[in-house]
Formats: sequence, structure tokens, C-alpha cells
Amino acid sequence: MLNPFVLIAFGIFVGAFSGLMGLGGGSVMIPIMVLLLGMSQPQAHGVSLAVMIPPVTIPAVMKYYQDKAITRADLLVALLIAIGFGCGSYFGAKLATSIPKEELKLVFGFFLVYVACYTIFSFFGKEHLLRTVLLALVVTVFTVGVFLATKWMDGAARTQTATSQAGLKSQI
Repeated sequence: MLNPFVLIAFGIFVGAFSGLMGLGGGSVMIPIMVLLLGMSQPQAHGVSLAVMIPPVTIPAVMKYYQDKAITRADLLVALLIAIGFGCGSYFGAKLATSIPKEELKLVFGFFLVYVACYTIFSFFGKEHLLRTVLLALVVTVFTVGVFLATKWMDGAARTQTATSQAGLKSQI
């Protein structure tokens, strides 16, 4: 296990990002846990969800409520959504743990690309919602295409290398 102070500092960074961006923190936390802490993709997803149970809901909601950014009616809406979220998260976790780790990593990455593009293109306003969604989708599909082309070229290069090595061995 890592130094507890490092983990707390990591939590402060992710918490500040979460409060600033209005995100659950997983978009930052999961990649760092996989890359720097050596967790598997499903492990990072589970730990990320466990981290968010108490701190995301209590301090952030209190601050938004104190600043009158949300009302009691908003809290009721949040409660009703949370009921559905609880059910959905169980089945989402069940699905995530049944997908091979590398494929889960791809799904997560492509989702982040879509969210990033949607966020960027939403700059132009709600009146351009359809265009925003379509542009984000086009960039994501392009990203998937680049990934698949790269994977195909990598496979072709490996096949070429294996064929060349087999030819050299037969000449010896």
C-alpha cells in the first residue's frame, strides 16, 4: 500500500477537481489509479466508486445548498435520481466486471473522448444541442477509427515481422 499521506493528497486533488468541474472524479481518479497505482481497470472503477460514497455527496451538496445554487426541490429531484442510480450502478458494475479488462479500458477511454468533445462543443449554447451531440459523436467515431487502424497496422507489422523471421530461420 502507498503512503497514506500520498493517498490523502491524491484525494484532495481529485476532490478539488470534482468540486470545480461538477464531476464524480472518476475521469481523473481512474486513469491515475491504473497508470500510477498499478490497479486493473475494474479494480480502479470499484475503488473510485467506493471513494465517492461519503465525501462527494455530503460536503459538495452542503456547499451548493448554502450558496443557494440548489433548493429543497432540487434535493428531491436528486433523491429520486439517486434511487435509479443505485439500481443502475449495481447492474453497470455487474457488466463492467464481466467485460475483459482491456475492452473496459477502451470503452472508458472512448466515453471520455465523447464527454470531452461534448463539453467543448457545448460552448456554442443550447440552441446548437443537436450540432454539439453530432460533432462529439463524429470526433469519437473518428477516434475509434484511428484506434482500429492503428491496431490493424500493428497486427500487420507483427505478421510481417513473424513471416520475415520464419523465412530467415528456413534459410539457416
